[in-house]
Amino acid sequence: MESHGVFSTIEDSLVMPQNDPGDDHGPTVLDIEGSPSEDTIPKNDTGSASKKASSHSSYPTQLETKSVAFSSREGLQDGDEDDEDGVDTSIDEDIDDALDEGYMGMECTLERGFSLNETAIARDLRHERYDEVAIKYQHNPSFLRYRTSLKHFIPVRRTPKEKDEMPVDKAGLYSFTTLSWITSLMWKAYKTGLKEEDVPICSKYDMCDYNTDRLEVLWNEELRRSGKNNASLQRVVWQFLRTRLLLSLFVFFVSLILGFIGPTVFMRLLINWLSTDEPLITGVVWSVGLLATEFTRIILFCLVWCINYRNGIRLRAACLGLMYRKLMRMSNLGNKSIGEVINLFANDAQRIYDYVVIGPLIIGGPVVAVGGVIYILWLLGPWALFGMVTFLLFYPFQYVMSRLTGYFRRRTVAVTDERVRMMNELLSCVKLIKMYAWEKSFATTIAEIRRRERQLLEKSAYVQSISLAMAPTVPIIAAIVTFLAHIGAGNNLTAAQAYSLMGFMVRVRGMLHYVPHSVLAVMEGCYSLMCIKSILLMEELTPYLESPQDSSIATAFHDATLAWDILSLQKRKRKRRRNKPDVVSSADQLLLKSKDTQYKEVLLNINLNIKKGELIAICGGVGAGKSSLISALLGHMHLQSGKVYLQGTCAFVGQQAWILNATFRDNILLDEPFDAKRYYRVIHACNLTQDVASMPAGDFTEVGERGINLSGGQKQRLSLARAVYANKEMYLLDDPLSAVDAHVGNHIFQWVIKGALREKTTVFVTHQLQYLPQCDRVVYLRDGRIFEVGTHTELMEADHEYAALYKTHMDTVNRDGNEREEEATLMQQESTVSSSSGKNGLQRNSPEKKFVNLQTNFAEGTGQLICEEKLEKGDIPLSTYHSYIMAAGGYIISSLVICTFILNVGCTAFSSWWLSLWLTAGSGNATLMIGNETVISNSLADNPDRPFYQTVYGCFILIILGTSLIRGFTFMKATLMGSSRMHDLVFIKVFRSPMSFFDTTPSGRILNIFSRDMDEVDVRVPMTLETFLQNVCIITSSLVFVCLVFPYFLPILVLLAVLFLFIRNVFRIGIRDLKRMENVSRSPLYSHVSTTINGLATINAYGKQKMFTKKFMVLFDENTCVFYLFNCAMRWLAVRLDLLALLVTSCTAALALLLRGTVEASFAGLALAYAAQLSGIFQYTVRLSTETEARFTSVQRINSYSKVLVSEAPPIIESRRPDVMWPKYGRISFRNVQMKYRPETPLVLKDITFDIDSMENIGVVGRTGSGKSSLGVALFRLVELAAGTIRIDSIDISTLGLEDLRSKLSIIPQDPVLFIGTVRYNLDPFDRHSDKELWSALEQTYMKDRISNLELKLCAPVVENGENFSVGERQLICMARALLRNSKILFLDEATAAIDTETDFKIQQTLKDAFKSCTMITVAHRLNTVMSCTRILVLDDGKVAEFDTPRALLANPSSLFAKMVAKAEVSLTE
Repeated sequence: MESHGVFSTIEDSLVMPQNDPGDDHGPTVLDIEGSPSEDTIPKNDTGSASKKASSHSSYPTQLETKSVAFSSREGLQDGDEDDEDGVDTSIDEDIDDALDEGYMGMECTLERGFSLNETAIARDLRHERYDEVAIKYQHNPSFLRYRTSLKHFIPVRRTPKEKDEMPVDKAGLYSFTTLSWITSLMWKAYKTGLKEEDVPICSKYDMCDYNTDRLEVLWNEELRRSGKNNASLQRVVWQFLRTRLLLSLFVFFVSLILGFIGPTVFMRLLINWLSTDEPLITGVVWSVGLLATEFTRIILFCLVWCINYRNGIRLRAACLGLMYRKLMRMSNLGNKSIGEVINLFANDAQRIYDYVVIGPLIIGGPVVAVGGVIYILWLLGPWALFGMVTFLLFYPFQYVMSRLTGYFRRRTVAVTDERVRMMNELLSCVKLIKMYAWEKSFATTIAEIRRRERQLLEKSAYVQSISLAMAPTVPIIAAIVTFLAHIGAGNNLTAAQAYSLMGFMVRVRGMLHYVPHSVLAVMEGCYSLMCIKSILLMEELTPYLESPQDSSIATAFHDATLAWDILSLQKRKRKRRRNKPDVVSSADQLLLKSKDTQYKEVLLNINLNIKKGELIAICGGVGAGKSSLISALLGHMHLQSGKVYLQGTCAFVGQQAWILNATFRDNILLDEPFDAKRYYRVIHACNLTQDVASMPAGDFTEVGERGINLSGGQKQRLSLARAVYANKEMYLLDDPLSAVDAHVGNHIFQWVIKGALREKTTVFVTHQLQYLPQCDRVVYLRDGRIFEVGTHTELMEADHEYAALYKTHMDTVNRDGNEREEEATLMQQESTVSSSSGKNGLQRNSPEKKFVNLQTNFAEGTGQLICEEKLEKGDIPLSTYHSYIMAAGGYIISSLVICTFILNVGCTAFSSWWLSLWLTAGSGNATLMIGNETVISNSLADNPDRPFYQTVYGCFILIILGTSLIRGFTFMKATLMGSSRMHDLVFIKVFRSPMSFFDTTPSGRILNIFSRDMDEVDVRVPMTLETFLQNVCIITSSLVFVCLVFPYFLPILVLLAVLFLFIRNVFRIGIRDLKRMENVSRSPLYSHVSTTINGLATINAYGKQKMFTKKFMVLFDENTCVFYLFNCAMRWLAVRLDLLALLVTSCTAALALLLRGTVEASFAGLALAYAAQLSGIFQYTVRLSTETEARFTSVQRINSYSKVLVSEAPPIIESRRPDVMWPKYGRISFRNVQMKYRPETPLVLKDITFDIDSMENIGVVGRTGSGKSSLGVALFRLVELAAGTIRIDSIDISTLGLEDLRSKLSIIPQDPVLFIGTVRYNLDPFDRHSDKELWSALEQTYMKDRISNLELKLCAPVVENGENFSVGERQLICMARALLRNSKILFLDEATAAIDTETDFKIQQTLKDAFKSCTMITVAHRLNTVMSCTRILVLDDGKVAEFDTPRALLANPSSLFAKMVAKAEVSLTE
């Protein structure tokens, strides 16, 4: 089905007009402003176009085809007839014809900016609902602001009318408190499973935008009140949460009181009743009182969680939304790296949530401690206070442990940030790392960082494990000390006293369980708020752009001196341990550890006036300040002195194109309304017609992250098309022609810069000096100063540096072209190269128009590059648990670890059983003399075996402490061994994956594995699993006690167990599905943050902050929704299991009533005490089992990556290792080479055959997208060949290990890649060369002076992406890096595109000298750079079109190369 005929038709009719070199007419222009064209556009045969259009009018059946009227925007009106001056408007007519002939169906769909992917369409429609539901925050200090919340106190309310609205907003008191509003969703999950469309959208009161507005108001007030230095984010958070937090604390306090009354009053009276002859009704009253207080406590405790959950998601949304808005107001991240910021969004979101949800529960500890002191004093007297000393000592102990945990966690988070930042950098540079065979070296760096992280994790986990193990044992130890002290003082102890106190101690244990978690949450939350505050307080750029008074002036500089932020390295002071110095990796030593903001002046005393409509060219050497001048006009620099004026809106095209992970069309529109006529003219003007026609789904094809599936030239032209379509008043073009060939560059200059933008103000930075004569004025920069300014003619007449530079450029071109015969008649080149698919025919040398007949079916090729992340279904497979157990040391180790849990809890439980035996023994029938009468004692203190009972009972303290330490150590070692092994395995699998994996997988998704999922496996899975195992042992011991005391309880237990398991099995499905959705919803969020940070300059230039902020808010709301539902589902399960567990207490109490007299009161009291604790711990454990399974989704994701990912060829094949000196000659042979980037994509290299001899210098030319860079991909085996062979020195490279191959080759890539660190680290990451060699390489690449002028020279810092160097300087550093490798074969992929002509000429001389004994393959757009090559390889649609010496090719006027040279000369002479 031919879906993209519109592009074919328009290409047919919109062939670029060719001007004869001798023609008197000026350049042909494309009129997008509706103004009369300066020149006549030749008419085309629109009839054939119409016929072709009608033959291409079929569309996918799922799209509704309907007529849509496209309204032209202001300033873009075009006439249908020739105007009075006879200007032909056939281009507009052809576009109108093409649209009228049937190309309207997709337009109506894509006016909304949707792709053709059904899932994406549904998601976009869902996102639109957020606009309909959202409300705007309005500050209201009156009590009326609570009216919405107060409606929750209405007992029953109606459900929401809209199916997709969050039901909690309409929940009444019953529904809100018991979470009944989520029941229907849980039941649906059990029946059919949950899909994305089943989940309601986020509540309007929980939305990110609403809460961010609210927090921003409070934060701004805090800044005004306290100033920047004294502002406290914690104080702002308190104001943000105050009312709901106080309500939550009040309800929590009431639930604590009820939990205190149950065991201390009703249980004591009930146990005491068991040993009396009081009537049955009395026992019933005490039993009902016990159950009623417990029921009310359960309901109120659930209400506490419900309130805290909403508090947590609101603060989480507000903090991260505020941080994102802050990023939108910055031009760079200052001293923060992308990895650090992404880690803040990934991990600190959870920490902020826990800070609000779990943190407030810390007050439970002091409340129960004070209550315990009072109760014990009343019950047992002052001797029993010895037991309370245990509690009082536990708090300082817990405080110390929490401080240690917080300290280790902070240090761990810092190292985790470093690892994630390094991972982010590796993902960004993975192509270069593979080409340089640096995987092992960088893996060693990551392994070293991971080793330091694991050391800190071990310390943190061990401290936390001890704290977790001690929390449930402290009440038991306290009871032991209390009873021993009380009895040792000669006092009696009854069963009622012992087990009411034991029941109270169990309640205390439940509260103390939250203490370590609460303290950790508070510590980590405070640290996260501190990190967020550091972002919020980062210096924003001070607006310095002013409006000029003269309306004819577009922009002006008056004595302006501007500076950039620079980073200064400070020596890191490291404390050396005695006899154990820190071993720090070489990479770590080079990373920026301490950064201070300083300023370096780069533009000095600039004076320049630019009038409206002027075309100003900016030229100069590398590092002269050209790009800085553009940045100054964007307002991204710091104005030190003078004035900068700017009038009107700007469009910006950066030196390195910024591409969105979206469709081709969405990248151009950038949220602007779709105007078909304007859009297709822009496509043609930017020479993208053939490129779009060749894509699987036309302009609906997804462009990968960072434009991974586009060539450098396509990315640059796409960026330019975005700017032209934006229709701004001023255009700032930073070397937009560097990545395109001469013909395409000339097309863009004539059609865009001189055509579409002819009435716009344009600042044009370029190294392509041939275009300067056609500019209105030229500005020549040197060392940050304007050295010369004027028209080209004036500057040439002045005969200063500019004239010398231009003459050098012209001499180079003339020298390279002197072999060509002057009298040769040059034929106009219809198309240098076709980048269309294999089905497209190239009509070479045909004077007729070229037709592109694209046969693409949407069903076969949807244009979707990025694979949707797979949402796992069903249970967590047993293989996931198996892999975790095997990573943790195997089944034997795991069994031993579980045995330590059984031993620890068993000792704790047996101490209570021993107490019951002691109480049953009573006085041991000891007799007392009272006066002259002998009586039997009823006091335990008089038992003759008391020392034996005391000794055994006291020994349990040491046993419990010892087993707790052993348990904590073994569990920590096993779980961290497991997480570390899983990390190492998934890291190896990811970085051994072929490039196709990185092309189709967003970096945010991979970072999600190494940040959030690893955080889950490192910290949260062990914590949840440890608590789960501990509670399972406690529940087992409790049920065993109840069954031993009351055997009749066994059948009841079976029924309750069946009921519990049914509820768990029903509702764990929904909880698991929601957790999976939450995991998947994070990846787009992280990718969006990463994309935003990389494109801050472009986003700010286009004024698209609102668009990107809105998308962030929606993505965050999507995550918030499933995150909130997951937590509510967990609590939904908890409250119902708590109520069912209350049945256990009810049944135990009933059995105690019915069996009074047949069971000892001491054992009945033991059973009641342990049954009472089940109401809290049973639900928690069942919920923990579900949570553990949910958290194991992270293990499953990591495990699936480890198993599913296909690795590329091995690094080394021992049996096929080449000689150490290979390649000795550097001969390269391509034989019938065919290559495609992925199995489903068309061939990009088509049956290529050629030979390169030793020490040859081969120039590769061809149109953008013709396969030039693909030669390097094939040579380095980034993609394996579909057919054919490549041999180097007669060895088939497909038989070699990748490391053996790639380590012998060198490449200077199209996009310069620098790592965070120092200049030395970037030149020689692994310390293999001396300083002398480094300086020599820098000298050969003309960077020695630049580096030597830096304060720290070779140790000078390089920030993320090398942003503190210009693009040209980065390219030269990359070239110096290649020089140091000294390989026999060098591949230069347009390596000098960003370098000025003069430096380029010098570099070419350096390359000739430094690599004179090497084989060089040079891909270039500047024809003068390949004129001196031994032979020229011309590529055409992935095929070898020509391969001969420059002399031979130029001697044939009809050769493609000769036409390219002619076209370049024409553009020079115009």
